Parts: sequence; C-alpha cells; structure tokens
Amino acid sequence: MKNKKYLLFDLDGTVTDSAPGVVASATYAMEKQGVPVPDSRTMAKFLGPPLKYSFMTYAGIEEERVEDTIRLYREHYRVDGIYKNSLYPGAAEFFKKAVSLGKVLLIASSKPKPFVETVLEYLKVAEYFSHISAASFSDAHLSKATIVAKAMEMAGATAEDCVMIGDRIYDVEGARDNGIPCVGIVNGSIFEKELCEAGAAAVAADFSELNKILL
Repeated sequence: MKNKKYLLFDLDGTVTDSAPGVVASATYAMEKQGVPVPDSRTMAKFLGPPLKYSFMTYAGIEEERVEDTIRLYREHYRVDGIYKNSLYPGAAEFFKKAVSLGKVLLIASSKPKPFVETVLEYLKVAEYFSHISAASFSDAHLSKATIVAKAMEMAGATAEDCVMIGDRIYDVEGARDNGIPCVGIVNGSIFEKELCEAGAAAVAADFSELNKILL
C-alpha cells in the first residue's frame, strides 16, 4: 500500500469525529418532525451514508417527509453541528507527513461540498487536500462510487495509484466499484467488524496504524 500516490479520504468518522454534531442535528430534525429518536447505537449509524438513507432506514421516516427532515437537519447543522467536529488524534501529523512524501490527498465525502470545505478550514487542514469530491445541496444522494470516481477524475489518477481510506462499508464498496482497495480506519467506532466483512484490504485502529500501512 505504501506505493499508492493518491490517498482518498472519507470525512465523517474517518478524518473527523463528527458524531456529536451529526447526532445533535439529526435529533433536532426528528424532534421537529415528531419522530421518536432511536437509541445511541442506531444514531451512530448516521455517520457515513447519505442523510436520506439514514433517516428512512434508521428513523423510519417516510419518503414524502424525508426532504423536509433533511432541510431541518441542515438548518441546525450549518449553525451548530458543523462546529462540533474535531480531528482524530494524529490526523494532522499524518497529512503533513504524507504530503512531504509526495502523496496527493483527496476528499471523497457524501457530505455537501460547502460543509466539507467549512469543516476542513475550521480544523485547519484544508491546505493538505488537493481536491474535494462531495455531494451538493441539490444532489445530496450521490453514491459513494460516483463520488470516488469524481475524485479520481479531478486528480487525473488511475486506479493502480489510488487507495481509499474510510470507516464504513460504503467506503469499501465505493472503492471496489472503482477498482481500488480500501483501508478501513476504526478510530474507536463500532464498525471494525463491518469493515472486515465488507472486504477492506486492511483495517487500522487509528492514524498511528494507518501511518504504518500507507506511509
């Protein structure tokens, strides 16, 4: 894996601990809609998939109400939840070392691009990423495979030179659909088994282990 030049990173749960903000904003949206808020283990599953899938699958919100629920989520997230993000330990140091070694870092996230940009700037790591491939507010349901493909296209990268780093099955599958391996990163989450069963090429407990695998 150390020969891979292009490192594609998911954002939530991979680079940042976004759980406090995501859960707070999802809770706000469900309460506004009069929907019972699931238990904490279920709420953790909101990290990764597009919001439409999460609200329908984990909160049982009907399709005709889901867009309004997403609007409420974003209403809260853009002024509160987004600033509850924090970098995982060792992330900034990893990015700095990777760039110094000639690696090209990319973001491939299902989060709307303006939110991604705000988070990276807020956490002072935007300088390390050459391109950001993400969803938009008008098209927030793009598949991870499409987002990964767009990141590769933006960088002019071939599959042989790329590796995806993510924390959920969606990252593994999105990478596989583009012919590239995915290294899972756990960061203390509950998804290690999910990553292994999905076929991650390797699974790192944290950025220290990721350094050993990729750099």
